[in-house]
Amino acid sequence: MGRSGCNGSGGSPLINPQHQITSSSSSSAFHTKPCKKSYNNNKRKTSDKELEPPSKKSTNNDVDNEKNGPSKLSILLHNVETSDDDAAAATSQRFAVRQAHKFRFLTQDCKDAEGNLPHDENYDSRTLYLPLHFLKSLSGGQKQWWEFKSKHMDKVVFFKVGKFYELFEMDAHVGVKELDLQYMKGEQPHCGFPEKNFLMNVEKLARKGYRVLVVEQTETPEQMELRRKVKGSKDKVVRREICAVVTKGTLTDGELLSANPEAPFLMALTECHKDHPNANSKRIYGICLVDVTTSRVILGQFKDDLECSALSCILSEIRPVEIIKPAKLLSAETERVLLKHTRNPLVNELVPIVEFWDADITVDQLKKFYRHTNDVRTEEDSLDCLPDVLQALVEAGDESRSALSALGGALYYLKQAFLDETLLRFAQFELLPSSGFCGLDPKPSYMILDAAALDNLEVFENNQDGGSSGTLYGQLNQCVTASGKRLLKTWLARPLCHVRSIKKRQHAVAGLKGVNLPYALEFQKALSKLPDMERLLARIFSASEASGRNANRVILYEDAAKKQLQEFTSALCGCEMMVHACSSLGMILNHVKSSQLRHLLTAGEGLPDVRMDLNHFKEAFDWVEANNSGRIIPHEGVDLVYDSVCEAVKEIQSSLFKHLKEQKKLLGDTSITYVTVGKEAYLLEVPENSCGNIPRDYDLRSSRKGFFRYWTPDIKKFLRELSQAEAEKECLLKSTLQRLMRRFCEHHTKWRQLVSVTAELDVLISLAIAGDCYEGPTCRPRFLGTLSSKDAPYVYAKSLGHPVLRSDSLGKGSFVPNDITLGGQDHASFILLTGPNMGGKSTLLRQVCLAVILAQVGADVPAESMKLSPVDRIFVQMGAKDNIMAGQSTFLTELLETATMLQSSATHNSLVALDELGRGTSTSDGQAIAEAVLEYLVRKVQCLGLFSTHYHRLAIVYHQDPKVSLCHMACQVGDRNAGVDVVTFLYRLTPGACPKSYGINVARLAGLPISVLKKAAAKSREFEAMYGKCRMVSSEANSSEQNLFDEMTAIVRQLSDVVKDLNCPDTIFCSTLIELQGKAREFLQRL
Repeated sequence: MGRSGCNGSGGSPLINPQHQITSSSSSSAFHTKPCKKSYNNNKRKTSDKELEPPSKKSTNNDVDNEKNGPSKLSILLHNVETSDDDAAAATSQRFAVRQAHKFRFLTQDCKDAEGNLPHDENYDSRTLYLPLHFLKSLSGGQKQWWEFKSKHMDKVVFFKVGKFYELFEMDAHVGVKELDLQYMKGEQPHCGFPEKNFLMNVEKLARKGYRVLVVEQTETPEQMELRRKVKGSKDKVVRREICAVVTKGTLTDGELLSANPEAPFLMALTECHKDHPNANSKRIYGICLVDVTTSRVILGQFKDDLECSALSCILSEIRPVEIIKPAKLLSAETERVLLKHTRNPLVNELVPIVEFWDADITVDQLKKFYRHTNDVRTEEDSLDCLPDVLQALVEAGDESRSALSALGGALYYLKQAFLDETLLRFAQFELLPSSGFCGLDPKPSYMILDAAALDNLEVFENNQDGGSSGTLYGQLNQCVTASGKRLLKTWLARPLCHVRSIKKRQHAVAGLKGVNLPYALEFQKALSKLPDMERLLARIFSASEASGRNANRVILYEDAAKKQLQEFTSALCGCEMMVHACSSLGMILNHVKSSQLRHLLTAGEGLPDVRMDLNHFKEAFDWVEANNSGRIIPHEGVDLVYDSVCEAVKEIQSSLFKHLKEQKKLLGDTSITYVTVGKEAYLLEVPENSCGNIPRDYDLRSSRKGFFRYWTPDIKKFLRELSQAEAEKECLLKSTLQRLMRRFCEHHTKWRQLVSVTAELDVLISLAIAGDCYEGPTCRPRFLGTLSSKDAPYVYAKSLGHPVLRSDSLGKGSFVPNDITLGGQDHASFILLTGPNMGGKSTLLRQVCLAVILAQVGADVPAESMKLSPVDRIFVQMGAKDNIMAGQSTFLTELLETATMLQSSATHNSLVALDELGRGTSTSDGQAIAEAVLEYLVRKVQCLGLFSTHYHRLAIVYHQDPKVSLCHMACQVGDRNAGVDVVTFLYRLTPGACPKSYGINVARLAGLPISVLKKAAAKSREFEAMYGKCRMVSSEANSSEQNLFDEMTAIVRQLSDVVKDLNCPDTIFCSTLIELQGKAREFLQRL
């Protein structure tokens, strides 16, 4: 399935690259389970002995066969076993010694299938060269296994033998370690499990990052013997085929998957540089996101900046479980971003063009598939056969080539997993929002939340364990359906920007409150036990195709049809539940004005009218009976072919009983009747005293005392007809499920639309009731203006609370709400926030940003009132962490995030939150950078923002600037304890600058020794006296102090202006700098 690696590394030739096992690892590589007899070992056999070694040949060509003594290998194995008392270690060492001697082609003489050595440029670690002498030493079954394995060295092979999946050689070690299996006795590493445990074990390995190759039997031993007789074949091995490749991104079923509604996206990514490909050129990305569990396909192509901001945003939102990329094509910066913003995905490298198709090959493959599938005859260049989204992409030309290539990479990869055809047939194609497809995307524009914003605001993942507890998503998620939970996540990642769309959603949320709330809660209660319908439907669509493990030729001993039937009836019941729930909720339409609710709940509009389709399947068979018995018996009139066969059976049976009457009359005995003995039915049982008139052509079959049993020539003829009719009836019964499922799949668009409507209603109800979890008052935000408006942007909130934090989670005290005013005609667009450490500055920044997100999602916010203009982007730089793997320090990471804001991303309508920018370097450098960034945002970008800092000189610079409001988080300073100020945090946003940061108080709270605190306090006072920071600037200051303050402000402002003027000639720059230096020196002397 393509070159494979983990996080960009190449794969081991022996096993999955995330879990490498090599012979050089000695005993540690082969795990610690002792060799024990496997479960049911006495019952578990290979019927054709295909995996036993040849009896006339040595199975070890790499070991000397000495005529009069043991082999070197047997001596080594004996020494290992007798010198080590620990059975587990002995087993591991024994296997290691065996591998080192018998399989030298795995290590010293390792080559790929083409004969390339590991250091060669074209070496393919996925394949392995098998020496001819080694192949000749193997039995038929062993050779078959090695032929599969040598082409898929990066995968664990589940090799079907009868009713068991067997794992051999290096794969057996994985089975023992990861699946808790036990080694079977013998020299060869070998373990296995029964067919019924397949789903559990394949899911375990896939989730741990392994690739699993499923090799199924497509022939029984009896079929093999028949083939040998008919064709004269000497083959003694049953046929086997690869039927599935299961990975994190191709897993479609499983217990753990069912418990987690998160979409496990597989992402194909390609990159190109349109003009001059170099480290500084802008990138064009093509992206294809596939959720195989729901057949959802999202396509996008976009330009990105040098820091790959857009790509980082997508990765932070979706967290792909698997990545497909063209080998050696992505830039180093892209690779670093993939490393930083993902959570240990499985990474696959495909050969460009050959495996990772370009746009032209992709389009050709799509045309071939859809022409064949839809049985459409069109001209070679016609695009009419393609779905609308794909057709529009192809017509977009260069604007979509990278996106189509990404789709090609995904399709090639899924083709190896036997998932491509099902995906294309039932795919839900979407365009990635903000892809820039020249107007192809009909959806409204969205607020952009980049990776830093999603992480710093803890929208989806908290910073403690990466879970959803304490996040905005966790707070709002009151959904009861899995598809609703996924939709809520999408809404939070892309809040609305158009005021009309926001108000439309607000009205829908409001329409589910008050008197309508009981109906909404009843809706959720009715669907609380609904299965994940999106995934369930996708599995049914896939099963209807009969490919992969579902193929008819695959030999399965577990009743797969029964499980399919249970899922089918579950889907029908689920659809019926959704229809009833939507119908009941529709009662609110009599007293709501929401156009969105009216559209969603009106049958034939948003809500598909599926009642007739459901009635068809309800009349077709008994759902409950079928689910219990595992068998569908169609009701009369549903299946005309089946009905005709049933009628033929009845006619033959009627003919048989008519024949019985004739025999009674012929033989003159009314006691003659039909009996069944063993497998022989319709035996004519005649009393002994009536046998004198029996015709000679009657066939005597058996007798009992006083009676003889015959088959007449007519009975034999009827039985042949009856056998043929009943066989046809049974065949039709077996295929009834497939026929009904195909009929169901014909309306796949309707079923999916029903799920979509249900999910949207579920999310709207979730938003309606989430407000009850807020602390304090809630309100519906008012939006004024638009993104295109030239009016000054603004955000105003009265008594703004926090959407996630509550008093019961804060321990002592309660959460303190604050009034926020940003922008507008008469107010500053920026708040410069100072205050003590732990005073609540970061919390305030977060709650303002989260409130804006909530407002534009369409939800209520925790405030008495809120008015705002729409925000197009939120930038958050807060608590940066170093990124060692990407070679980035804390300070560099901080500045990279800040640079994204400044490099043409932030606009007049953006909201910026900067928390202590510049703290990662020296005070002078940090303060200079902080001031320059703030100045740029205030003067150049003119956006809204909050800027928290401990650089108190910034307060001096902006003391009289009308565009910057000086505020601080209030605190109360009490009596000193051991020479250290005791600070009580009030968490109240207060006008004016804070004189100190009171960091030593935090040190006291942290428990630093008293002696250290006293020394720190003394040093702090010494520094403050030295730099003149003890003098507070306030409105009550006397005129002389005010004059000094104004003079100092003027000097700092002039210095700032000189530094920012990059066009200033060097001579003027130097003279001005010397002049300012003199003024500053004179000023300090007067202090």
